[in-house]
Amino acid sequence: MTAHAETLTPQRPQRFAADELDAAARWVSARCADVPPAQLVDTFRALDAILARSRGVVALRDLMPGSGLEALHLSPERDARVELASLPGVIHQAALTAIGQAVRAEFIATRRDMAEIEADDGSRLIVHAVEVRALVLAATGVQLVEMHSSR
Repeated sequence: MTAHAETLTPQRPQRFAADELDAAARWVSARCADVPPAQLVDTFRALDAILARSRGVVALRDLMPGSGLEALHLSPERDARVELASLPGVIHQAALTAIGQAVRAEFIATRRDMAEIEADDGSRLIVHAVEVRALVLAATGVQLVEMHSSR
């Protein structure tokens, strides 16, 4: 399933160089050969573009289906005023699943439950096991508020 992404600007920013995204795609592909590397690169580029335009905290639950992993993005700018616009990038569901499987396998192999990546702009992406969500939120000072619709 292919979904078109949305971001906070019609422009497609990049915080990671093309060779870094290619290297990430090769790393996932070496661990999960079910997804073409081009789809992994597309997905990494689209996700990076989305997160590059966020101006606050973005909690990504169920982003990587079946992996038991979540991600928390912390922008260096904490401005909640945003406007969504279409993004020309493509996010492939199979790529998200493969990324989740590869990262979870790495966590198990290294006995870790979280990893943090910092971009050149100072933003941080924390990928973590759902079991340590409370610890990650406490360490980052983030409080999630869940909204349930009443029917």
